[in-house]
This record gives sequence, C-alpha cells and structure tokens, in this order.
Amino acid sequence: MTRQMKADLMSRFDEAEREQTCVTPTSANDDRRLRLAVERGNLLEVAHRVYARPGYWTGLKQTSRALHIIRALSLAHPTWVFCGPSAAVVYGLSVSYQLLSEVHILTSRKSHSQSKNGIRRHVASNHGSMKVQGIPVTTPEQTVFDCLRSTDFKHGLAIADSALHLGLSTKERLLDFIAAQDKRVHGREQALTTMSHADTLAESGGESIARATIIEQGFMLPELQHVLRDITDSSVTYRVDFWWETEGQQPIIGELDGHDKYVVPTMTNGKSIVEIMSNERLRESRVSGSGAKVMRFSYADVINTEYFVHLLDSFGVPRVEKDGAVDARLSISEVRFLEMARDEALRYWNLYTGMQAYQPRDGLGH
Repeated sequence: MTRQMKADLMSRFDEAEREQTCVTPTSANDDRRLRLAVERGNLLEVAHRVYARPGYWTGLKQTSRALHIIRALSLAHPTWVFCGPSAAVVYGLSVSYQLLSEVHILTSRKSHSQSKNGIRRHVASNHGSMKVQGIPVTTPEQTVFDCLRSTDFKHGLAIADSALHLGLSTKERLLDFIAAQDKRVHGREQALTTMSHADTLAESGGESIARATIIEQGFMLPELQHVLRDITDSSVTYRVDFWWETEGQQPIIGELDGHDKYVVPTMTNGKSIVEIMSNERLRESRVSGSGAKVMRFSYADVINTEYFVHLLDSFGVPRVEKDGAVDARLSISEVRFLEMARDEALRYWNLYTGMQAYQPRDGLGH
C-alpha cells in the first residue's frame, strides 16, 4: 500500500469517527486492503465487512459500538429498515448489551436473503418506518412490541420504561397497539404483560431490571422517584430511586449505585471523583434524616437474583406473595456464598461487555 493510499484510508477513518460511524468497503479491492490492515493489527473488523481503528473502538461503550455499526450498515445499505433491538438503540432506549450481538433488519416475504454474518432478518410486509438520526427504523410502537415479545420480562421492562420516559409513546397507545396484534403472533401475551408494568418514572435500565426482579419475586412495589426534603433546609429536595412505606414500619429507601455518575462527563459536570463522593455522602446523610433505612445496591447485586432477594428481605421490604418466596433466614455461609457469586457475576459481566473484535463467522462478537 502506497503512502498516499494509507493517507487516504486514514482520512476515511478520521471522517467516520467524526460522524460516529465505521468504515465499510467500497469495492472488492478496498475490502482486501482493509482486511490486510486487520491482519497487520492496524484495524479491527468489528462486524462483517465493517472496520474501525483499535484505539478508537476500545474507548466506546457497547451501546455506542452498536450504533456505530448500525450507522455504517445504513450508509452502505440505504434501503435497509432496522427493527427490534437495533431500532431501539437508535431511538435511545435502554437495551441490554446481550441483545446487541446481532443487527436486526426487516425483509420482505419475497426476499431470499438469509440471516447470516451477524445480520438477523425479520420477515414483514406492512410495517411502517421512519427516519431517526437519519437511519430508517420501525415505528416506536412496532419497535417496542418486537423487543418485548422477543426478550424476557426484565430486559423488556427496561425497554418499555425507557420508551415511556423518553416520551416516544404513551402506555395506553402501546398497550392498544400490542392488543391489536394477531393473537397468534409469538410473544404477544408476554409483551402485554411487560407493558402493563411499565412506568414512565423509571430513569435507568438498572432501575427497571431491579423493579422487574421485585415484581417477579413477589415483593411490594416501591414508589419511584420519591421526593424528600432536606431536614436542614426545606427548600432543598432529593429524589430517591425506590421508596417503600407501610403502616407501622420504618420506611425503606432503595438506591441503585451507578458507575456513570463518577466517570461520564455529562453526569459529573466537571467535578472530581472526590467531590462527587463527598456530595454523595452529604446527600445520604440528609436522606437518612428522613428516618428511613437506606438500602444501597449495585447492578452486580441486581443481576445476582438470590443476593438481591436477600438484601430486600434483610431490609424488611414486604412481600405481597408467599408462593415461591425465598427464605429470608439465610445462614452466614449462604450469605458469603451469595456475595462471592455476586462478585463473580460482576467479573463475567465486565468481561462480557468488553466486546471483542469480530471474528468472521455467523453472529456478531460472541
């Protein structure tokens, strides 16, 4: 490859990164050049015939990686309409990382194209579409329905909650849309059940998944984003993620600890970690002044269901169902085992979300 060709190639990647997308080949010869760069360790093939520079790619989160791939494929295939989890990501919904291993597009019944190379094709004849961020996607209602019917309750609730929170649609409109679907459509009842529990007040996917576990395990539903006044200054208020209050018992506050508030610039507002943690301690002291018990938990706690149930029981969160309830009286050895399992779950979660470069085979990434 000549010096000029290398300069032109790097210019393409500079432009792609400015546009938050990846590079796709423009010809067979171009694809060979890109693959040669991959073999030499200068590029990554992050999806089938989709390329990125290693230093840039490793700095992206999983959701951003998925968006880069979708943008690149949309530019290369302008007629494609993205659906399901891929459309949900474009809309900005809370999509679990495990749903991002493939790109989902619509195809007609007449098409002979098959799902392969990380592209999952879904047959549809009358789905409406619209452009979001310049990318053709299914309508908000169709996107949410397709996601809810193809994933479990926990991850579906995160998508449903975020659709309401972002104002993409209303709960009534989404329920009506789902109910109007043919009863023979796979996952219709699952989608209706999930949508019935959706709440516009949920502010993150982690909160939604925690609430889904609370529902599945038969605990009392908390009030979301409950407002408390500072006991030292009534003009200052705080919102807590979860609030349980039952007659004759001490109220319980549930707070999900998020990593982003310590490192993401849009959430740190230029403050150092020391400043943020100091503010967190001050906030917690004021919140504790309400007389409520404060139960802090991480996403690692949430995805370890047994441990999360143990936390809820230990802090006295009431149960509304007895059938299938987990025994709250765990032994010390059982608690230690659950703590070890929680730490192991977090370790594997971190490994999972660090998506590796694409290896040419059916399926993206994993």
